[in-house]
Amino acid sequence: MRVAVFLVAGFVLLFLLLLATQKAGRRSAARVSLVFIVIWLLVAAANMWYGVTQAGDSVLGALPVALLIFLPPALPAAVVWTKNRRA
Repeated sequence: MRVAVFLVAGFVLLFLLLLATQKAGRRSAARVSLVFIVIWLLVAAANMWYGVTQAGDSVLGALPVALLIFLPPALPAAVVWTKNRRA
């Protein structure tokens, strides 16, 4: 359930950030997408750190969960960045 909440939060955050830059142009969408990827990587890393230090998970056990939290929202952001970075 926790992973699902993180995934929904990631997609909603990405959607809201892209919606906010909709009228600002393609370059702004690319910049916001790149910032989102960095922020979302920090969120996934913080969740992994919490799982290892507080919940007693091993690093190898928490790594797939961190990837599962990071990759689905980050991949569409990477596509938006790739398509709009040279605009």
